[in-house]
Amino acid sequence: MNERQRRFADEYIKTGNATQAAINAGYSEKTANRIASQNLSKLDIKSYIDAQMQELHKSNIMDAKEALSILSDIARGKRDEEVLILNPTTGKVERHTKKADNATVIKAITEILKRYPTAKQSEKLELELARLKEQLNTGKDEDDEIIIIDDQAGELEGLIDDL
Repeated sequence: MNERQRRFADEYIKTGNATQAAINAGYSEKTANRIASQNLSKLDIKSYIDAQMQELHKSNIMDAKEALSILSDIARGKRDEEVLILNPTTGKVERHTKKADNATVIKAITEILKRYPTAKQSEKLELELARLKEQLNTGKDEDDEIIIIDDQAGELEGLIDDL
């Protein structure tokens, strides 16, 4: 891919308009539509655009670690909340910040705890895994089925065939 094609790809990512991207990259206005179509059909340009778009999406989407970090900050009282209050004397709406109230802190803590099994749940999972390993080691009939129950989300049944 040459420099003009890279500029085209970068402009296309910014604008989403292939013809305008070709013009912005330095191609002639007369041939911009045709060149844009050709460029978008070239594998190296297409893969470059796809990779750049993937990187943009990655940087924009919150991952689980970031979400847990924000919830932890709320639970610890490190994040302020913005509230709008109508000032009766001026008639204007004013922005104020305040610490999270107890209900918000409790919600944040609850959301964090949902992601970590309790000691009892961990113990049950370990026992279930030990039982499954034992069944695998001793062999089992083909008609047997293994039912897995998840206490947090209610009952979840899964069948494991032909282990």
